[in-house]
Amino acid sequence: MPLNFIQETGGNAFVRYMVRDNEWQMSSAAGMETFDMSSQAVIVDIENIVLGWLKLEGGRDWLPWPKNDPQQVTKPSDAHNQGFSVMFYSTKLFEDEPVRELSASGAGIRQFVMDLYEEAEKSKEFGSGKVPAVKITDGKKVKMGKNDSRVPQFEIVKWVNRPEALSGDVPPPEKTAPPISPAEKSGGASNDVDFGDDNDDEI
Repeated sequence: MPLNFIQETGGNAFVRYMVRDNEWQMSSAAGMETFDMSSQAVIVDIENIVLGWLKLEGGRDWLPWPKNDPQQVTKPSDAHNQGFSVMFYSTKLFEDEPVRELSASGAGIRQFVMDLYEEAEKSKEFGSGKVPAVKITDGKKVKMGKNDSRVPQFEIVKWVNRPEALSGDVPPPEKTAPPISPAEKSGGASNDVDFGDDNDDEI
């Protein structure tokens, strides 16, 4: 008779962007699954994005910045880079796990969340309790320092009431999140690894 341990995820269900392949993946009980992010708009709780120090090499280590202020947390090591955590929500794309975390430190994906935050902040709906439904399309090839990367493109389709499922998943920062340092100043592609793989931000 086999041993029957309870299967545990070890954390939030998540999505990640694979820079080299220009594709999105989601976690599942069977492993990582590739899916078409552009097929449906996804709710992104960009107002409550959390910034922090993120290490991926040799095991994930995440240290959020209180109030999204990098001055309040000393960089733990050279292996840590400025990263982020933001929640996505979609019952159509993600089915049994509609709330998914996107957490990364790559230059291209950081630029994506910076652009999305800046665009969302311009709307009168920002800060009203509503969240944007975002159509995310293919990544645009760009130069990041000495290396090439991709920045996913997007369109805010509409604003909707924040789903109850998003409440409490990520501790909300102060009213507005200060911008992450520009991606072109990230210090090179060696820092630009995406969630839990040896996939760096170079093409």
